[in-house]
Amino acid sequence: MKKSTYLSLGLLLLVVIWMLSGTFAKPSKTEQANSVGLESTTEKPSHSSQKMMVGVKDIESENIVREIMVQGELEPLRKVEIRAQTTSRVVELPVEKGQLVAKDTLLVRLATEDRIAQFKSAQAEVESQQLEVAAAKKLLKHGLQSKNQLKARESSLAVAEAALERAKLELEYVAIRTPFQGVLEERYVELGSHLEKGDQVALIVDKSIVKAVGYISQQSAGKVRLGQEVGIRLLDGQEATGTLTYLSSVGDAQTHSFRVEAEILNPDGILNAGVSVELSIATGQEAAHFVSPAVLSLDTHGEIGIKSVNGDSVVSFYPIELLRTEADGIWVSGLPDKVRIITQGQGFVNEGEPVKEAPAS
Repeated sequence: MKKSTYLSLGLLLLVVIWMLSGTFAKPSKTEQANSVGLESTTEKPSHSSQKMMVGVKDIESENIVREIMVQGELEPLRKVEIRAQTTSRVVELPVEKGQLVAKDTLLVRLATEDRIAQFKSAQAEVESQQLEVAAAKKLLKHGLQSKNQLKARESSLAVAEAALERAKLELEYVAIRTPFQGVLEERYVELGSHLEKGDQVALIVDKSIVKAVGYISQQSAGKVRLGQEVGIRLLDGQEATGTLTYLSSVGDAQTHSFRVEAEILNPDGILNAGVSVELSIATGQEAAHFVSPAVLSLDTHGEIGIKSVNGDSVVSFYPIELLRTEADGIWVSGLPDKVRIITQGQGFVNEGEPVKEAPAS
């Protein structure tokens, strides 16, 4: 028993001594080196990463005409829907649809029926009443007629004259004519059609002058003036010049925009109403830069602008405003008069970051 006890105590003592020896052991050279390396890294951080290379280009501002661009459409100067003013049957249609006609040209002739006879009857009645009035005046002068009797004769004459005027108008109404020079755009009747008073007959459109109509924002309404020149561009490439003749004084309740109209001379009828156009209204001159849309970028707040570099090759960001677009670039404002913009690599650098510059290819 004593031998077993001594043996157990001896083994326990050996285990304790082995464990204690690991605690007081010196670290190896590798561990010391790693430890020194860690301390040096912590105490002495590494230098900043290599600067980004960007392409740059020097540009200068130019004075350009600032314009308001408005989408609109062309409308005829005037158009009138002609309606029948009497009841009758269509007996003549001398003008074809689409034909250009002068003022007072006969468009439709209606049957006269008994209108000529009514006119002659009314004319005879007027002549008869005129004789009665003349006779009554002579009798009154000799004291053989009272004033009341003369007034009665004059009243009958007035009634006869009114009937004659109605008969005359009825004769005129059978000949439906154009109120102004224009194009017969639509004709709603055919030979033999029976018309009632108020029925549609034709649509006349005056295209000698067309109106370019659009809507401008409330911010722009105060920048335009009546009488100024307006540039017009059609979708097919045609261009024209008009004069601003109308600016509404009350804005649209829904869009808060204001209607504008520019009149364009169209003596040859080349410009057709109903087509889409772009109105260009000048509002003054402004310094601007011409750049490629590819140089535009966004800042951290999502604002559109252009990145540039200063004299120390540090990135700057300038918010810009788009003024006008052209086929090969855009005009913008918001940049210094002379500036070195980043044309390549602007998406990989941020404001305040130093960079390396290289001339843009």
